[in-house]
Amino acid sequence: MAQSNCDRVRRMLKGPYAGVGATDESLQSLMKELGFTLPEDYLEFMRQTNGYTGEVGTSGFVCIWPVEEVLPINEANHFRESVPGLVLFGSNEGGETYAFDVRGHHPKVVMVPTIPLDLEYAVEVGGSFVDFLENLARPS
Repeated sequence: MAQSNCDRVRRMLKGPYAGVGATDESLQSLMKELGFTLPEDYLEFMRQTNGYTGEVGTSGFVCIWPVEEVLPINEANHFRESVPGLVLFGSNEGGETYAFDVRGHHPKVVMVPTIPLDLEYAVEVGGSFVDFLENLARPS
């Protein structure tokens, strides 16, 4: 993540980071297993944090799963078959998941309800990972 993106993200996140960041090896392994290249701003965030649960801005909340949980969650309950082209990476812990829509040339972030977990209900919530966090941080 460029330094300006790093600073923007740090100002938005109100809680502590999960701890030690994800390794490049674990991120490369995840992408190989998923069969998708994940956005660089997300990868850089994970290298620094390896996940985050807490407030974003003054009114948002997010749970971004550690790299070790992304693949098992995407494979559980046939999520990958239910929402092909989406890579789930987090949730709002209120029945909605966040995912990268990797069907186009530039992955965007979408929100999709857990029930029903269907592409028909996916709504774009950011053109990039940092945009997603900024949108979440904005007061409603």
